[in-house]
Amino acid sequence: MAKSGRVSARTLLAAVRAILLVVPLFGVLSFAIGAEASAEQDASAKQAIASVEEMISGLESDNSEGAADSFSRVKKWWTANKKTVKASSLDLSLEIDRQIANLSLALLNGEMQRAADEAGALRFSLRNYEDGAYTGNDGKGRMSLGAYVLKLRGAADLMKGERWTEAQEEVRLLQRQWLSVEGDVVSRSQTVYNHAERDLVLMDAYLTNPSQRGQAFPVAQRMIESLNPLVDASYSWIDAALIPLREGLEALLVVGTLLLYARKSESGRAKNWVVGGSVAGVLASIGIGLAVSLLLSSGAFGRNNSLINGWTGVLASLLLLYVSYWLHRNSDAKRWGQFLKNESVRAMTNGKMASLGLLAFFAIVREGLETVIFLVGMVGKLPAGELLGGIAAGFGVLGVCALLMIRLGTKLPIRPVFLVSSVIVFYLCFKFMGSGVHSLQMAGALPAAVHDYLPEYGEIGLFPSWYSTLPQLLFVLAAVSVLVFRRLSGASGRSERKAKIIKTPIDVE
Repeated sequence: MAKSGRVSARTLLAAVRAILLVVPLFGVLSFAIGAEASAEQDASAKQAIASVEEMISGLESDNSEGAADSFSRVKKWWTANKKTVKASSLDLSLEIDRQIANLSLALLNGEMQRAADEAGALRFSLRNYEDGAYTGNDGKGRMSLGAYVLKLRGAADLMKGERWTEAQEEVRLLQRQWLSVEGDVVSRSQTVYNHAERDLVLMDAYLTNPSQRGQAFPVAQRMIESLNPLVDASYSWIDAALIPLREGLEALLVVGTLLLYARKSESGRAKNWVVGGSVAGVLASIGIGLAVSLLLSSGAFGRNNSLINGWTGVLASLLLLYVSYWLHRNSDAKRWGQFLKNESVRAMTNGKMASLGLLAFFAIVREGLETVIFLVGMVGKLPAGELLGGIAAGFGVLGVCALLMIRLGTKLPIRPVFLVSSVIVFYLCFKFMGSGVHSLQMAGALPAAVHDYLPEYGEIGLFPSWYSTLPQLLFVLAAVSVLVFRRLSGASGRSERKAKIIKTPIDVE
Protein backbone atom coordinates (compact mmCIF):
# COMPACT_ATOMS: atom_id res chain seq x y z
CA MET A 1 0.00 0.00 0.00
CA ALA A 2 2.81 2.43 0.89
CA LYS A 3 4.56 1.72 -2.39
CA SER A 4 1.39 2.28 -4.41
CA GLY A 5 0.83 5.53 -2.51
CA ARG A 6 4.32 6.71 -3.46
CA VAL A 7 3.77 5.73 -7.09
CA SER A 8 0.44 7.55 -7.09
CA ALA A 9 2.03 10.66 -5.63
CA ARG A 10 4.80 10.61 -8.25
CA THR A 11 2.22 10.19 -10.99
CA LEU A 12 0.18 13.11 -9.68
CA LEU A 13 3.29 15.28 -9.35
CA ALA A 14 4.23 14.50 -12.94
CA ALA A 15 0.67 15.30 -14.00
CA VAL A 16 0.58 18.67 -12.27
CA ARG A 17 3.94 19.64 -13.77
CA ALA A 18 2.65 18.74 -17.22
CA ILE A 19 -0.59 20.67 -16.65
CA LEU A 20 1.26 23.71 -15.31
CA LEU A 21 3.31 23.89 -18.49
CA VAL A 22 1.21 22.39 -21.30
CA VAL A 23 -2.33 23.61 -20.56
CA PRO A 24 -1.49 27.33 -20.32
CA LEU A 25 0.51 27.00 -23.55
CA PHE A 26 -2.40 25.20 -25.25
CA GLY A 27 -4.93 27.79 -24.09
CA VAL A 28 -2.87 30.77 -25.17
CA LEU A 29 -1.88 29.04 -28.43
CA SER A 30 -5.54 28.44 -29.32
CA PHE A 31 -6.30 32.07 -28.60
CA ALA A 32 -3.29 33.15 -30.65
CA ILE A 33 -4.50 31.09 -33.61
CA GLY A 34 -7.89 32.77 -33.35
CA ALA A 35 -6.21 36.16 -33.22
CA GLU A 36 -4.44 35.50 -36.52
CA ALA A 37 -7.79 35.98 -38.28
CA SER A 38 -7.76 39.67 -37.38
CA ALA A 39 -4.11 40.22 -38.36
CA GLU A 40 -5.00 41.80 -41.71
CA GLN A 41 -7.51 44.11 -40.00
CA ASP A 42 -4.88 45.24 -37.48
CA ALA A 43 -2.35 45.86 -40.28
CA SER A 44 -4.97 47.91 -42.12
CA ALA A 45 -5.64 49.99 -39.00
CA LYS A 46 -1.90 50.56 -38.58
CA GLN A 47 -1.71 51.92 -42.13
CA ALA A 48 -4.58 54.32 -41.42
CA ILE A 49 -2.88 55.49 -38.21
CA ALA A 50 0.38 56.02 -40.12
CA SER A 51 -1.47 58.14 -42.69
CA VAL A 52 -3.07 60.24 -39.92
CA GLU A 53 0.35 60.78 -38.32
CA GLU A 54 1.73 61.91 -41.69
CA MET A 55 -1.21 64.29 -41.99
CA ILE A 56 -0.51 65.73 -38.52
CA SER A 57 3.15 66.23 -39.45
CA GLY A 58 2.09 68.02 -42.63
CA LEU A 59 -0.30 70.29 -40.73
CA GLU A 60 2.35 71.16 -38.14
CA SER A 61 4.85 72.05 -40.89
CA ASP A 62 2.25 74.03 -42.93
CA ASN A 63 2.43 71.46 -45.73
CA SER A 64 -1.25 71.57 -46.62
CA GLU A 65 -0.81 69.60 -49.87
CA GLY A 66 0.96 66.75 -48.08
CA ALA A 67 -1.69 66.78 -45.34
CA ALA A 68 -4.48 66.65 -47.93
CA ASP A 69 -2.76 63.74 -49.71
CA SER A 70 -2.46 61.79 -46.43
CA PHE A 71 -6.08 62.58 -45.61
CA SER A 72 -7.23 61.16 -48.94
CA ARG A 73 -5.61 57.82 -48.01
CA VAL A 74 -7.43 57.91 -44.66
CA LYS A 75 -10.78 58.49 -46.40
CA LYS A 76 -10.03 55.65 -48.80
CA TRP A 77 -9.34 53.35 -45.84
CA TRP A 78 -12.56 54.45 -44.15
CA THR A 79 -14.64 53.74 -47.25
CA ALA A 80 -13.24 50.18 -47.36
CA ASN A 81 -13.49 49.47 -43.62
CA LYS A 82 -16.52 51.42 -42.41
CA LYS A 83 -18.80 48.36 -42.31
CA THR A 84 -16.22 46.33 -40.37
CA VAL A 85 -15.79 49.05 -37.74
CA LYS A 86 -19.57 49.53 -37.50
CA ALA A 87 -20.01 45.79 -36.85
CA SER A 88 -17.50 46.04 -34.00
CA SER A 89 -18.86 49.24 -32.44
CA LEU A 90 -21.60 51.54 -33.71
CA ASP A 91 -20.47 54.31 -31.33
CA LEU A 92 -16.88 54.13 -32.57
CA SER A 93 -18.03 54.10 -36.20
CA LEU A 94 -20.15 57.22 -35.67
CA GLU A 95 -17.27 58.97 -33.88
CA ILE A 96 -14.75 58.28 -36.66
CA ASP A 97 -17.34 59.34 -39.25
CA ARG A 98 -17.86 62.63 -37.42
CA GLN A 99 -14.12 63.24 -37.03
CA ILE A 100 -13.48 62.67 -40.75
CA ALA A 101 -16.35 65.05 -41.65
CA ASN A 102 -14.96 67.71 -39.28
CA LEU A 103 -11.48 67.24 -40.76
CA SER A 104 -12.81 67.68 -44.29
CA LEU A 105 -14.59 70.90 -43.29
CA ALA A 106 -11.55 72.27 -41.44
CA LEU A 107 -9.21 71.60 -44.39
CA LEU A 108 -11.74 73.10 -46.83
CA ASN A 109 -11.91 76.31 -44.73
CA GLY A 110 -8.14 76.44 -44.22
CA GLU A 111 -8.47 76.06 -40.40
CA MET A 112 -5.16 74.27 -39.85
CA GLN A 113 -5.21 74.33 -36.03
CA ARG A 114 -8.71 72.90 -35.89
CA ALA A 115 -7.70 70.29 -38.49
CA ALA A 116 -4.69 69.31 -36.34
CA ASP A 117 -6.91 68.93 -33.26
CA GLU A 118 -9.41 66.77 -35.16
CA ALA A 119 -6.58 64.69 -36.62
CA GLY A 120 -5.24 64.05 -33.11
CA ALA A 121 -8.69 62.91 -31.98
CA LEU A 122 -9.00 60.67 -35.05
CA ARG A 123 -5.61 59.09 -34.32
CA PHE A 124 -6.74 58.27 -30.78
CA SER A 125 -9.99 56.70 -32.06
CA LEU A 126 -8.09 54.58 -34.59
CA ARG A 127 -5.69 53.39 -31.89
CA ASN A 128 -8.67 52.41 -29.75
CA TYR A 129 -10.04 50.46 -32.70
CA GLU A 130 -6.69 48.74 -33.25
CA ASP A 131 -6.53 47.76 -29.53
CA GLY A 132 -10.21 46.85 -29.30
CA ALA A 133 -10.79 49.59 -26.72
CA TYR A 134 -14.01 50.98 -28.12
CA THR A 135 -15.06 54.52 -27.34
CA GLY A 136 -17.52 54.79 -24.49
CA ASN A 137 -16.30 51.47 -23.14
CA ASP A 138 -18.83 50.20 -20.61
CA GLY A 139 -16.94 47.06 -19.66
CA LYS A 140 -18.09 44.97 -22.65
CA GLY A 141 -15.07 45.58 -24.86
CA ARG A 142 -11.34 45.46 -24.40
CA MET A 143 -9.56 48.48 -22.98
CA SER A 144 -6.15 49.78 -24.00
CA LEU A 145 -3.90 51.39 -21.41
CA GLY A 146 -4.01 54.63 -23.41
CA ALA A 147 -7.81 54.68 -23.28
CA TYR A 148 -7.71 53.86 -19.58
CA VAL A 149 -5.40 56.81 -18.86
CA LEU A 150 -7.70 59.06 -20.89
CA LYS A 151 -10.66 57.96 -18.75
CA LEU A 152 -8.56 58.57 -15.65
CA ARG A 153 -7.88 62.10 -16.88
CA GLY A 154 -11.63 62.57 -17.29
CA ALA A 155 -12.17 61.46 -13.70
CA ALA A 156 -9.46 63.89 -12.56
CA ASP A 157 -11.21 66.73 -14.43
CA LEU A 158 -14.46 65.88 -12.66
CA MET A 159 -12.64 66.04 -9.31
CA LYS A 160 -11.06 69.37 -10.25
CA GLY A 161 -14.52 70.70 -11.09
CA GLU A 162 -15.82 69.37 -7.74
CA ARG A 163 -18.38 67.15 -9.46
CA TRP A 164 -17.91 64.59 -6.73
CA THR A 165 -20.76 62.17 -7.49
CA GLU A 166 -19.82 61.83 -11.15
CA ALA A 167 -16.13 61.52 -10.23
CA GLN A 168 -16.84 58.68 -7.81
CA GLU A 169 -18.96 56.84 -10.40
CA GLU A 170 -16.11 57.16 -12.90
CA VAL A 171 -13.52 55.93 -10.36
CA ARG A 172 -15.64 52.87 -9.55
CA LEU A 173 -15.96 52.15 -13.27
CA LEU A 174 -12.16 52.42 -13.52
CA GLN A 175 -11.87 49.92 -10.67
CA ARG A 176 -14.00 47.42 -12.59
CA GLN A 177 -12.03 48.01 -15.79
CA TRP A 178 -8.62 47.75 -14.10
CA LEU A 179 -8.35 44.05 -14.92
CA SER A 180 -8.42 44.96 -18.63
CA VAL A 181 -5.13 46.85 -18.38
CA GLU A 182 -3.34 45.62 -15.26
CA GLY A 183 -1.53 42.96 -17.29
CA ASP A 184 0.08 45.72 -19.37
CA VAL A 185 1.13 47.48 -16.18
CA VAL A 186 2.43 44.52 -14.16
CA SER A 187 4.48 43.23 -17.10
CA ARG A 188 6.36 46.55 -17.20
CA SER A 189 6.60 47.59 -13.55
CA GLN A 190 5.55 45.77 -10.38
CA THR A 191 5.97 49.00 -8.39
CA VAL A 192 3.65 51.02 -10.65
CA TYR A 193 1.15 48.14 -10.52
CA ASN A 194 1.13 48.08 -6.71
CA HIS A 195 0.82 51.86 -6.46
CA ALA A 196 -1.98 51.99 -9.04
CA GLU A 197 -4.07 49.42 -7.14
CA ARG A 198 -3.52 51.40 -3.96
CA ASP A 199 -4.49 54.69 -5.64
CA LEU A 200 -7.73 53.26 -7.06
CA VAL A 201 -8.93 52.44 -3.55
CA LEU A 202 -7.59 55.73 -2.12
CA MET A 203 -9.52 57.81 -4.67
CA ASP A 204 -12.76 55.99 -3.88
CA ALA A 205 -12.16 56.36 -0.16
CA TYR A 206 -11.42 60.09 -0.40
CA LEU A 207 -14.44 60.73 -2.64
CA THR A 208 -16.69 58.84 -0.20
CA ASN A 209 -15.67 61.07 2.72
CA PRO A 210 -16.77 64.74 2.23
CA SER A 211 -13.92 65.98 4.44
CA GLN A 212 -11.28 64.19 2.28
CA ARG A 213 -12.57 64.86 -1.23
CA GLY A 214 -9.91 67.48 -1.90
CA GLN A 215 -7.22 64.77 -1.56
CA ALA A 216 -8.60 62.68 -4.45
CA PHE A 217 -7.32 64.92 -7.28
CA PRO A 218 -3.60 64.70 -6.34
CA VAL A 219 -3.94 60.90 -6.15
CA ALA A 220 -5.47 60.82 -9.66
CA GLN A 221 -2.65 63.03 -10.96
CA ARG A 222 -0.05 60.78 -9.36
CA MET A 223 -1.60 57.70 -10.94
CA ILE A 224 -1.75 59.34 -14.37
CA GLU A 225 1.93 60.34 -14.15
CA SER A 226 2.97 56.80 -13.18
CA LEU A 227 0.94 55.12 -15.96
CA ASN A 228 1.79 57.54 -18.80
CA PRO A 229 5.31 56.20 -19.50
CA LEU A 230 3.87 52.69 -19.93
CA VAL A 231 1.26 53.59 -22.57
CA ASP A 232 3.58 53.19 -25.57
CA ALA A 233 5.83 50.51 -24.05
CA SER A 234 6.82 47.58 -26.25
CA TYR A 235 6.84 43.93 -25.16
CA SER A 236 9.26 41.02 -25.48
CA TRP A 237 9.44 37.36 -24.45
CA ILE A 238 10.98 38.48 -21.14
CA ASP A 239 7.76 40.31 -20.24
CA ALA A 240 5.74 37.17 -21.02
CA ALA A 241 8.11 35.11 -18.84
CA LEU A 242 7.94 37.54 -15.91
CA ILE A 243 4.15 37.33 -15.60
CA PRO A 244 4.00 33.68 -14.40
CA LEU A 245 7.13 34.26 -12.31
CA ARG A 246 5.71 37.31 -10.53
CA GLU A 247 2.22 35.93 -10.11
CA GLY A 248 3.19 32.31 -9.40
CA LEU A 249 6.03 32.69 -6.91
CA GLU A 250 3.82 33.12 -3.83
CA ALA A 251 1.59 30.20 -4.84
CA LEU A 252 4.73 28.14 -5.37
CA LEU A 253 5.94 28.93 -1.83
CA VAL A 254 2.61 27.80 -0.37
CA VAL A 255 2.33 24.58 -2.41
CA GLY A 256 6.04 23.83 -2.02
CA THR A 257 5.83 24.16 1.76
CA LEU A 258 2.82 21.84 1.89
CA LEU A 259 4.57 19.24 -0.28
CA LEU A 260 7.69 19.53 1.86
CA TYR A 261 5.62 18.88 4.98
CA ALA A 262 3.96 15.89 3.28
CA ARG A 263 7.32 14.43 2.38
CA LYS A 264 8.78 14.99 5.83
CA SER A 265 5.77 13.27 7.40
CA GLU A 266 6.03 10.43 4.86
CA SER A 267 2.31 10.77 4.20
CA GLY A 268 1.38 9.78 0.65
CA ARG A 269 -2.25 10.76 1.25
CA ALA A 270 -1.26 14.26 2.33
CA LYS A 271 0.85 14.64 -0.81
CA ASN A 272 -2.05 13.46 -2.96
CA TRP A 273 -4.38 16.03 -1.39
CA VAL A 274 -1.89 18.88 -1.98
CA VAL A 275 -1.26 17.85 -5.58
CA GLY A 276 -4.97 17.31 -6.18
CA GLY A 277 -5.81 20.76 -4.80
CA SER A 278 -3.07 22.30 -6.96
CA VAL A 279 -4.32 20.57 -10.11
CA ALA A 280 -7.88 21.70 -9.37
CA GLY A 281 -6.65 25.27 -8.83
CA VAL A 282 -4.71 25.27 -12.11
CA LEU A 283 -7.67 23.89 -14.07
CA ALA A 284 -10.09 26.36 -12.46
CA SER A 285 -7.74 29.29 -13.23
CA ILE A 286 -7.35 28.24 -16.85
CA GLY A 287 -11.05 27.55 -17.35
CA ILE A 288 -12.28 30.80 -15.80
CA GLY A 289 -9.45 32.85 -17.28
CA LEU A 290 -10.02 31.67 -20.84
CA ALA A 291 -13.80 32.05 -20.46
CA VAL A 292 -13.35 35.64 -19.29
CA SER A 293 -10.87 36.49 -22.04
CA LEU A 294 -12.63 34.72 -24.91
CA LEU A 295 -16.34 34.66 -24.03
CA LEU A 296 -16.90 37.57 -21.64
CA SER A 297 -14.44 40.40 -21.08
CA SER A 298 -11.92 41.28 -18.44
CA GLY A 299 -13.61 44.65 -18.02
CA ALA A 300 -17.02 43.15 -17.25
CA PHE A 301 -15.40 40.56 -14.97
CA GLY A 302 -13.36 43.13 -13.03
CA ARG A 303 -15.48 43.22 -9.87
CA ASN A 304 -15.89 39.44 -9.78
CA ASN A 305 -12.15 39.00 -10.14
CA SER A 306 -11.58 41.33 -7.20
CA LEU A 307 -14.08 39.33 -5.16
CA ILE A 308 -12.32 36.06 -6.04
CA ASN A 309 -8.92 37.51 -5.19
CA GLY A 310 -10.31 38.99 -1.99
CA TRP A 311 -12.09 35.97 -0.54
CA THR A 312 -9.43 33.46 -1.61
CA GLY A 313 -6.79 35.74 -0.09
CA VAL A 314 -8.62 36.02 3.23
CA LEU A 315 -9.42 32.30 3.48
CA ALA A 316 -5.90 31.30 2.43
CA SER A 317 -4.52 33.71 5.04
CA LEU A 318 -6.48 32.05 7.84
CA LEU A 319 -5.35 28.59 6.75
CA LEU A 320 -1.75 29.80 6.43
CA LEU A 321 -1.88 31.17 9.97
CA TYR A 322 -2.53 27.66 11.27
CA VAL A 323 0.12 26.15 8.98
CA SER A 324 2.69 28.69 10.22
CA TYR A 325 1.86 27.85 13.86
CA TRP A 326 1.99 24.12 13.16
CA LEU A 327 5.40 24.36 11.43
CA HIS A 328 6.86 26.42 14.27
CA ARG A 329 5.38 24.11 16.90
CA ASN A 330 6.88 20.99 15.28
CA SER A 331 10.29 22.49 14.55
CA ASP A 332 11.60 20.69 17.64
CA ALA A 333 13.12 17.34 16.59
CA LYS A 334 11.69 15.44 19.60
CA ARG A 335 8.20 16.82 19.03
CA TRP A 336 8.42 15.96 15.32
CA GLY A 337 9.50 12.42 16.17
CA GLN A 338 6.53 12.08 18.50
CA PHE A 339 4.24 13.41 15.75
CA LEU A 340 5.54 10.83 13.25
CA LYS A 341 5.10 8.09 15.85
CA ASN A 342 1.49 9.13 16.47
CA GLU A 343 0.73 9.46 12.77
CA SER A 344 2.13 6.02 12.05
CA VAL A 345 -0.48 4.62 14.43
CA ARG A 346 -3.42 6.64 13.14
CA ALA A 347 -3.60 8.37 9.80
CA MET A 348 -4.33 12.07 9.63
CA THR A 349 -8.01 12.91 9.72
CA ASN A 350 -9.83 13.61 6.48
CA GLY A 351 -10.48 17.15 7.69
CA LYS A 352 -6.79 17.94 7.99
CA MET A 353 -6.13 16.31 4.61
CA ALA A 354 -8.89 18.35 2.97
CA SER A 355 -7.57 21.58 4.50
CA LEU A 356 -4.20 20.99 2.80
CA GLY A 357 -5.87 20.50 -0.57
CA LEU A 358 -8.12 23.52 -0.01
CA LEU A 359 -5.17 25.75 0.87
CA ALA A 360 -3.29 24.64 -2.26
CA PHE A 361 -6.43 25.33 -4.33
CA PHE A 362 -6.89 28.84 -2.89
CA ALA A 363 -3.23 29.72 -3.37
CA ILE A 364 -3.26 28.62 -7.01
CA VAL A 365 -6.58 30.26 -7.92
CA ARG A 366 -5.61 33.52 -6.23
CA GLU A 367 -2.57 33.93 -8.48
CA GLY A 368 -3.45 31.70 -11.44
CA LEU A 369 -6.62 33.41 -12.63
CA GLU A 370 -4.96 36.76 -13.25
CA THR A 371 -1.93 35.03 -14.76
CA VAL A 372 -4.08 33.42 -17.47
CA ILE A 373 -5.95 36.68 -18.18
CA PHE A 374 -2.67 38.64 -18.34
CA LEU A 375 -1.07 36.15 -20.73
CA VAL A 376 -4.11 36.01 -23.02
CA GLY A 377 -4.14 39.81 -22.95
CA MET A 378 -0.60 39.86 -24.39
CA VAL A 379 -1.73 38.04 -27.54
CA GLY A 380 -1.16 40.31 -30.52
CA LYS A 381 1.32 42.53 -28.67
CA LEU A 382 4.29 40.39 -29.74
CA PRO A 383 4.84 37.49 -32.17
CA ALA A 384 3.10 34.24 -31.17
CA GLY A 385 6.37 32.28 -31.09
CA GLU A 386 7.99 34.85 -28.83
CA LEU A 387 4.95 34.89 -26.53
CA LEU A 388 4.83 31.10 -26.22
CA GLY A 389 8.59 30.94 -25.67
CA GLY A 390 8.34 33.48 -22.86
CA ILE A 391 5.48 31.59 -21.21
CA ALA A 392 7.42 28.33 -21.43
CA ALA A 393 10.49 30.01 -19.94
CA GLY A 394 8.50 31.49 -17.05
CA PHE A 395 6.78 28.25 -16.10
CA GLY A 396 10.03 26.36 -16.62
CA VAL A 397 11.84 28.55 -14.08
CA LEU A 398 8.94 28.08 -11.65
CA GLY A 399 9.18 24.31 -12.09
CA VAL A 400 12.93 24.33 -11.42
CA CYS A 401 12.41 26.47 -8.28
CA ALA A 402 9.75 24.04 -7.04
CA LEU A 403 12.03 21.04 -7.62
CA LEU A 404 14.97 22.66 -5.83
CA MET A 405 12.79 23.76 -2.93
CA ILE A 406 11.45 20.25 -2.32
CA ARG A 407 14.72 18.38 -2.96
CA LEU A 408 16.86 20.63 -0.77
CA GLY A 409 14.19 20.85 1.93
CA THR A 410 14.02 17.09 2.39
CA LYS A 411 17.81 16.85 2.89
CA LEU A 412 18.09 19.54 5.56
CA PRO A 413 17.44 19.03 9.31
CA ILE A 414 13.91 19.47 10.58
CA ARG A 415 14.46 22.50 12.81
CA PRO A 416 15.93 25.03 10.31
CA VAL A 417 13.59 23.89 7.51
CA PHE A 418 10.44 24.24 9.61
CA LEU A 419 11.53 27.47 11.28
CA VAL A 420 12.31 29.16 7.94
CA SER A 421 9.13 27.74 6.42
CA SER A 422 7.04 29.02 9.33
CA VAL A 423 8.44 32.55 8.82
CA ILE A 424 7.77 32.44 5.06
CA VAL A 425 4.26 31.10 5.56
CA PHE A 426 3.51 33.74 8.22
CA TYR A 427 4.69 36.48 5.86
CA LEU A 428 2.37 35.13 3.14
CA CYS A 429 -0.45 34.92 5.70
CA PHE A 430 0.14 38.60 6.59
CA LYS A 431 0.32 39.67 2.94
CA PHE A 432 -2.65 37.59 1.73
CA MET A 433 -4.87 39.10 4.41
CA GLY A 434 -3.90 42.67 3.52
CA SER A 435 -4.14 42.25 -0.24
CA GLY A 436 -7.33 40.16 0.12
CA VAL A 437 -9.11 42.85 2.11
CA HIS A 438 -7.79 45.46 -0.32
CA SER A 439 -9.33 43.52 -3.24
CA LEU A 440 -12.66 43.30 -1.38
CA GLN A 441 -12.55 47.08 -0.93
CA MET A 442 -11.92 47.52 -4.66
CA ALA A 443 -14.90 45.25 -5.38
CA GLY A 444 -17.09 47.31 -3.06
CA ALA A 445 -17.67 44.41 -0.66
CA LEU A 446 -16.02 46.42 2.14
CA PRO A 447 -16.01 50.19 2.69
CA ALA A 448 -13.00 51.95 1.13
CA ALA A 449 -12.11 53.79 4.36
CA VAL A 450 -8.48 54.90 4.71
CA HIS A 451 -6.56 56.80 7.39
CA ASP A 452 -3.42 58.79 6.66
CA TYR A 453 -1.82 57.94 10.00
CA LEU A 454 -1.72 54.21 9.21
CA PRO A 455 1.40 52.78 7.51
CA GLU A 456 1.24 51.84 3.84
CA TYR A 457 3.51 49.50 1.89
CA GLY A 458 1.60 47.63 -0.81
CA GLU A 459 4.49 45.30 -1.67
CA ILE A 460 3.90 43.39 1.58
CA GLY A 461 0.12 43.85 1.67
CA LEU A 462 0.13 46.77 4.10
CA PHE A 463 -2.57 49.34 3.32
CA PRO A 464 -3.76 52.42 5.29
CA SER A 465 -7.13 50.95 6.29
CA TRP A 466 -8.22 49.47 9.60
CA TYR A 467 -10.12 46.78 7.70
CA SER A 468 -6.81 45.22 6.65
CA THR A 469 -4.47 46.54 9.34
CA LEU A 470 -6.50 45.29 12.32
CA PRO A 471 -6.47 41.57 11.40
CA GLN A 472 -2.79 41.89 10.51
CA LEU A 473 -2.10 43.36 13.95
CA LEU A 474 -3.98 40.48 15.54
CA PHE A 475 -1.85 38.03 13.55
CA VAL A 476 1.34 39.71 14.78
CA LEU A 477 0.09 39.69 18.39
CA ALA A 478 -0.82 36.00 18.09
CA ALA A 479 2.64 35.20 16.70
CA VAL A 480 4.39 37.14 19.48
CA SER A 481 2.23 35.44 22.11
CA VAL A 482 3.12 31.99 20.76
CA LEU A 483 6.84 32.83 20.75
CA VAL A 484 6.73 34.19 24.31
CA PHE A 485 4.70 31.23 25.56
CA ARG A 486 7.05 28.72 23.95
CA ARG A 487 10.08 30.55 25.34
CA LEU A 488 8.61 30.56 28.84
CA SER A 489 7.52 26.91 28.56
CA GLY A 490 11.00 25.95 27.40
CA ALA A 491 12.63 27.84 30.27
CA SER A 492 10.24 26.23 32.78
CA GLY A 493 10.96 22.78 31.38
CA ARG A 494 14.72 23.30 31.61
CA SER A 495 14.38 24.47 35.23
CA GLU A 496 12.40 21.37 36.18
CA ARG A 497 14.93 19.06 34.54
CA LYS A 498 17.79 20.85 36.31
CA ALA A 499 15.99 20.56 39.67
CA LYS A 500 15.56 16.80 39.16
CA ILE A 501 19.25 16.38 38.35
CA ILE A 502 20.24 18.23 41.54
CA LYS A 503 17.70 16.39 43.68
CA THR A 504 18.51 12.87 42.48
CA PRO A 505 21.83 12.33 44.40
CA ILE A 506 20.18 13.34 47.72
CA ASP A 507 17.28 10.94 47.19
CA VAL A 508 19.69 8.13 46.49
CA GLU A 509 21.56 8.72 49.73
